[in-house]
Amino acid sequence: MLDVQVYIERNQQIQNLCLALMENLNIQYFHTYLAIGKNKEPETQTIIQTSWSCGRQVLISKTDFQNRSMSHHTYESTDKIQINRYGIPEPGHQASAALDDLQAILVPLLAVDKKGNRIGYGKGYYDELLSEISHLKVQKIGLCLSGPVDLIPYVEAHDVALDYCITPHKVYRF
Repeated sequence: MLDVQVYIERNQQIQNLCLALMENLNIQYFHTYLAIGKNKEPETQTIIQTSWSCGRQVLISKTDFQNRSMSHHTYESTDKIQINRYGIPEPGHQASAALDDLQAILVPLLAVDKKGNRIGYGKGYYDELLSEISHLKVQKIGLCLSGPVDLIPYVEAHDVALDYCITPHKVYRF
């Protein structure tokens, strides 16, 4: 388990590198996750708030556990966020947004290998989303508190590799 101060510092480094990458790639419309505090995922709130101030559009998801799907919603600074029964922050409103013009997606993960293969949280929701948008030119960007491992040996045919992974010390391009 990471020390609280180390976790805060690594988050700041990831956020700064992510914002710089988004600027370099001219990302104006992106999808992100809202970090689950108990999972110690890299935080995205600073990325979101800075993006709003730069005029970027932000999408977030809401998970339908019964149908094993996710809906996507525009996220504005005035929107209310609710925590669902699994501790996942989600939009309070129901209006869905299309993914057609999406330029990037920030992906939560536990680990990534040197080929961009990722280990998520095991339910497959982001695997489905990445497959759904695979025909679009969307930059798939993972945020990870540590660097890549050499190899994730159990990659499946339906898995979609990342284009980038941002760690506290480096942006990896695959």
